[in-house]
Amino acid sequence: MSNGNLAHDEPAAVYAKLNQQQRTTLAQEFIRGFQRSPITVAESFTQVDPKKVSLQQLVDMHLFARAEQPEVLGRVMRHPIVVALLGSFGASEIDRHVVKR
Repeated sequence: MSNGNLAHDEPAAVYAKLNQQQRTTLAQEFIRGFQRSPITVAESFTQVDPKKVSLQQLVDMHLFARAEQPEVLGRVMRHPIVVALLGSFGASEIDRHVVKR
């Protein structure tokens, strides 16, 4: 998988390229961050079974973190899976939604 154009893709297009194991790992990372959250909306994400996370659930987690919890997004975008497989996407997300916030 080439990550040359991933910086400009939206999470759904990017996460669709991951296998279920990789999605599970990222869901676990989002859930860990949300468990520490004082935002009650984040609680709904902590009820997701990461082993059965759907593409849409993972995208919803990403978009929620992007809008409400950039520190969680930054942590997930630094995860080794993101760095290795989706490097330019993760770096772009950090730059646009964490650093420049």
